[in-house]
Amino acid sequence: MLPFYGRRLSRKTKRFNSFDLESHEFFFNEMNFSDAKKKLVNGFKNINLEIGFGKGENLIFQSQIKKKDIFLAIDPFISGGLELKKNIEIFKISNIFFSNVTFSQFFEIAGGVNFKKIFILFPDPWPKKKHKKRRLINEEFVKNLNKITLKHSEILIATDDEDYSNQILKSFSKLNLFKLLLKTSDNQIFEDYKIYPTKYFRKAKKENRRINLFIYKK
Repeated sequence: MLPFYGRRLSRKTKRFNSFDLESHEFFFNEMNFSDAKKKLVNGFKNINLEIGFGKGENLIFQSQIKKKDIFLAIDPFISGGLELKKNIEIFKISNIFFSNVTFSQFFEIAGGVNFKKIFILFPDPWPKKKHKKRRLINEEFVKNLNKITLKHSEILIATDDEDYSNQILKSFSKLNLFKLLLKTSDNQIFEDYKIYPTKYFRKAKKENRRINLFIYKK
């Protein structure tokens, strides 16, 4: 699987803040995920996942409208995790577990956990031709999604990059593991499906870029 490219700790983020993040009760890593697993089946209706949660805007929103569900969230960037941690405390949320592991790291420890719904909102498009191999969504990624989902699980993906949109379509259609329920650039659908208008959604709209939403079902 692909390694992580980029800076985990932004220049503005202090080291002691990252240590504070790792000590949070809802934070997990490769070492303690087995402890978190035990809590996932304790009274929650569905287990969901967000890959690349950014500042956690959609996560917070989802956790509030689906309080009987539990949400796992992964994003290697520490600054986003700190923002999410702050909001978890402000809103007294107890159904989000989050981590700064990459998807490849998470996949290695996620055995036995299957997700009802997976959100992938505005993954890094890596637009330069020489960097396209760094994109998250490819055929191997789709195969791995198949291993951590259930019958009728949904995958919701949003991107404002047309070339990446084409790659997403090809990666899913070639394997035929998930059925494409919907592909649309109608932004009203985000509201209909209760997907929060995140920072990158708002930025794309402001710059008049087409936002494609894909909904796949197993």
